[in-house]
Amino acid sequence: MSEDFSERYGPWAIVTGASSGIGEAFAHAIAQRGIRSLLLARRGDELARVADDVQKATGVECATHVSDLADPRFLDTLQERTQDLDVGLVVSNAGFNPVGSFEDRSPDELCRILDVNCKAPLLLAHAFGPKLLARGRGGFLMTGSVEGFFGVPYSSAYSASKNYVLAFGEALWGEYAETDVDVLVLAPSATDTAIIRARNMQDLPGIMQPSEVAEYGLEQLRHGPVAVPGAANQEMTAMFAGMPRTNAVVAMGQAMKAAMGGNKG
Repeated sequence: MSEDFSERYGPWAIVTGASSGIGEAFAHAIAQRGIRSLLLARRGDELARVADDVQKATGVECATHVSDLADPRFLDTLQERTQDLDVGLVVSNAGFNPVGSFEDRSPDELCRILDVNCKAPLLLAHAFGPKLLARGRGGFLMTGSVEGFFGVPYSSAYSASKNYVLAFGEALWGEYAETDVDVLVLAPSATDTAIIRARNMQDLPGIMQPSEVAEYGLEQLRHGPVAVPGAANQEMTAMFAGMPRTNAVVAMGQAMKAAMGGNKG
């Protein structure tokens, strides 16, 4: 299976948001399948740590590229960095998720949500999609969220941004359906990352480990357009989908408020 995977999606992958959490897990999982990765994130020291860990664990080359996806120049520098790499897989994983009441979010935060969560995967797809089609095989994976299925109170801009990712990914999957370029929107729920722990939300029901989420995403890459990791999360998504939309939004708001300990700010 690893040989088939590396033949279809290798020899190089790009992983954004790779300095921790699900992105770091993707770096390990991709290397375990024999594919070299170019890891992107803002924190160069953490990127170097991840690359070193991956290379020590797998013996597979892992390069780094410090980049802020909210910077409008990020794509120019990335294309220059990858001009000599045969990229077969792009994992658009980076995300920005400040939770709390909408009115408490600054304009800069709201714009950063759009830049990182919406604009970056759009530009990555536009830049690398034609290259994947030209090589005749490959994959484009976007990390969405179960929050993208509904508007989520106290996570309003983030859930809207992930709804964009969901719709964009589904549409792109449809356009590429008759090619050998696979498109998947991976829609996890709560995942045990540093951000979750900083918010003291690591005890949420059904929380998954980043490695589980990344492995599931790679396993489902050929079975798009959308994959929700974890049986409990799949059941939860189906339950909300079967409710009247107003009831679902209210229930999600209550759940989010409870997860934040009643603090809406």
